[in-house]
Amino acid sequence: MTKPAPRPEIDRPTTKPAPRPEIDRPTTKPANRPERPTGPITLPGTGGRPTTLPGNLTKPANRPDRPTTLPGDLTKPANRPDRPTTLPGDLTKPANRPDRPTTLPGDLTKPANRPDRPTTLPGNINRPGQGGNINRPTTLPGNVNRPGNRPGTNPPSWNNRPGWNGNRPDWGDHWNNIGNNNQNNFNNWQNNNTTVINNFNVNRQQNWNSINTHYNDRNWYGRYGSGDYNRWCGDVYAYRGGRCRQVWTGCYGYHDYYFNAGWWGSCWWGGVAAARTAVAVTSAVLSPWWWWRPVSYPVYTTFYGPAWPVQPVVYDPGTTVIIEGDVVYMNGQPSGSATVHRQQTIALASPPLDTYPVPEPAVEGQPETWLPLGVWALTQQEDGDAVMFFQLSSDKNGIIAGAYKNVMTGEDQPVVGRIDPKTQRAAWHIGENTGTVYETGASSLTYDAASVFVHFGEKQSQTWLLVRLPSPEMPPGTVKLPEITTRAPEGGK
Repeated sequence: MTKPAPRPEIDRPTTKPAPRPEIDRPTTKPANRPERPTGPITLPGTGGRPTTLPGNLTKPANRPDRPTTLPGDLTKPANRPDRPTTLPGDLTKPANRPDRPTTLPGDLTKPANRPDRPTTLPGNINRPGQGGNINRPTTLPGNVNRPGNRPGTNPPSWNNRPGWNGNRPDWGDHWNNIGNNNQNNFNNWQNNNTTVINNFNVNRQQNWNSINTHYNDRNWYGRYGSGDYNRWCGDVYAYRGGRCRQVWTGCYGYHDYYFNAGWWGSCWWGGVAAARTAVAVTSAVLSPWWWWRPVSYPVYTTFYGPAWPVQPVVYDPGTTVIIEGDVVYMNGQPSGSATVHRQQTIALASPPLDTYPVPEPAVEGQPETWLPLGVWALTQQEDGDAVMFFQLSSDKNGIIAGAYKNVMTGEDQPVVGRIDPKTQRAAWHIGENTGTVYETGASSLTYDAASVFVHFGEKQSQTWLLVRLPSPEMPPGTVKLPEITTRAPEGGK
């Protein structure tokens, strides 16, 4: 490694620069600055702000008005002109829109009145495989609000009920006076049951959650007859009793004018039979609410005769009969395919009839040919107001006839079905809708609350609740519920 070349020699100056010139600094300090004022500072003039701006610019007293013309000699119109009556492209705006077409696409005419009832009940709530016990729907039929009078409100006075004519001479004073007497009896019943009803309302959700846990528990049928299962059945029946009192409180006195002699006399499918029915109720002997009468098992036996089993067959949807997946379990044992069961029920609910029969009371002194099974509210098990109602009756051949009423939509339809005396299964459908059928046990109709399968075709089922309404001629009493009779199958737990 080589060293860098040496720096070149540079001669440095030998003399220093001349000294700086001397400058005399002042020996005296400037006079003292004036003291800052200690009092308030006032501005020139009268103490306010100056009235003139710098540069002799006077402040205008008031700003001038905005100009009425815009730049470019664009005058501002006093009023905007009206909108044109024609649209771009010479499209004239019609004064009135034309009426909606009365035909639907594809030349499908829209009927004035829809005769058939919807094939499904309110809400999109079909959940197969849960034994029909599912969450309640969030909407009511037709997307309408619930009725204003909810359970717990007092019913209207008898003479103010819709359709009631306080003095019907053809009914006789005996029946005209009966409503006022029963109104007092109902008020007494309600007062006596207020605590029970309030307790049920307070604990309802908790009790339902406990019951519904087993409804949704797979293989729960395998515990049939056990102590846990029997206690659960007791809870289910008690819950039905609470719902029954709720419905009674909400409905009593509101719907007495349905399914009586006058109503049947004017039903659209009744014809001559309906006219005979209206005429038959003309004495103090036969009640105009004959169709509302409850049925008992001994009455079944007397009416049907030897073909009717001496002992009732317990057929209770949701407790003794459970649908899980595609299997039906009866009394804890598999009983076949759920699809086949629904097919059989649809066939049972559709007997071959040429006309819609009208249940008629017998002429005085003659044997009865029809047996009234009562008037029933169809409602959800968990909660909800009752807006759909059935009147059910049966003839000696087991044919079911009656009527359906929806108080929300005003729909009236005939009911047709049949009771199988051997199995004591009762099934029926509404109007021409044979695809949706209702199924329960005939013995269940002897109680005040009964579960019912609603089968939507061959693939889906739900479990709803029927609540028998007390006849207007007899006030509510103690709720009649089934006793726990379940036993474990032989060899079971």
